[in-house]
Amino acid sequence: MAERFVVDDLPAPQRLDRVLRARYPQSGRQAIQRLIGQRQVEVNGRTVWLASWLVSNGDVITVHHAPATLPSHPQQFDSAWLIADEGDLLAVNKPAGLLCEPRRGLDRPSLLQLATAHFGPLTLFHRLDRDTSGAVLLTRGGEINALLARAFQEGLVHKEYIAVVAAPNRLAQRGVIDVRLRPSRRRRDQMEATERGGQRAVTRYEVLAAGDDRMWVRLFPETGRMHQLRVHLAYFGAPILGDRLYGSAHSAPRLMLHARSITLPAQIFGVERRFVAPTPPDFTLNQPPSS
Repeated sequence: MAERFVVDDLPAPQRLDRVLRARYPQSGRQAIQRLIGQRQVEVNGRTVWLASWLVSNGDVITVHHAPATLPSHPQQFDSAWLIADEGDLLAVNKPAGLLCEPRRGLDRPSLLQLATAHFGPLTLFHRLDRDTSGAVLLTRGGEINALLARAFQEGLVHKEYIAVVAAPNRLAQRGVIDVRLRPSRRRRDQMEATERGGQRAVTRYEVLAAGDDRMWVRLFPETGRMHQLRVHLAYFGAPILGDRLYGSAHSAPRLMLHARSITLPAQIFGVERRFVAPTPPDFTLNQPPSS
């Protein structure tokens, strides 16, 4: 729903993005600039797409869609995140918006920091994107690291994801996406599909259910490239809802991608083990039953 307000508290003309940051303190700078760039803001009835546009007292600003809000950051490990504690290995259900490990220049907690404070020294064995929720493995060190590394290298570790994507699109009922990926030539934080060069990336998928404007898709990555699932789905006209890099940040409150399970081969524990991260409640609207 659009919001309209009159500017009346400026000591001097200010940039539009600064005015909106003050209006929406729970939104980040990028979310505000993205909103303006997507032409969702009017000043005195005129669509403005320049963040530097000067706004004065008396101007009427119309915002057609509220900007995305910054996620809240937990300050301690929540015991509900623990899927399993196997002694030298932990399986954890990471919430969306939480970094897996500390990032230089960002003063916010990470899963590794919170888990280490709770359990003692740990190693993060693999990562999920900040905005992706789901199953992550951490270890207490020792032989388990060598066993896991060998299993990953030999392709014996199997992952399953659930995504809610935009529809209609070019996805079949099931299939394989075999599209090479390389770093984007336009943005340092993105990847892009390419016919030549890059690295081979393979994703199997199955459509679980479909509505008028969205689909629920099960994904099985056979390779582990950066942003692989997000780029592959966007390439087929099915961007994941809430994807701020490859789709629309306004299509969902969060990136609708969840790492549902990790299956380890029998070489690790003597029997095959599958660690399942329950699907978040915000995926459940019209969601088909899990199988």
